[in-house]
Amino acid sequence: MEPTNFNEATRPEDFPDGQLALESEMNSIHANHTWDLVELRKNRRALLCHWVYRLKQTTDSISPKYKAKIVAKGFQQEYGVDFDEVFSPIVKITT
Repeated sequence: MEPTNFNEATRPEDFPDGQLALESEMNSIHANHTWDLVELRKNRRALLCHWVYRLKQTTDSISPKYKAKIVAKGFQQEYGVDFDEVFSPIVKITT
């Protein structure tokens, strides 16, 4: 069963490799320089984020692979105020 919140994802009995999945995602974000830390402007608030957890079944393995992604609630952003460029981490050649 996939965890639905951070507490479940970090409990080894519920999500055995959950902590490793979280660390892997954060290391990837840092290694790829996905974010820049900047001063928050007056009268602005930071975007909220949430974690998404998945158990992925691989074809050659019986045990599932534990995945975690951090997702910004981008619908709170305003073009030209909060951002001026678009980044898409997933590229699909067929599209």
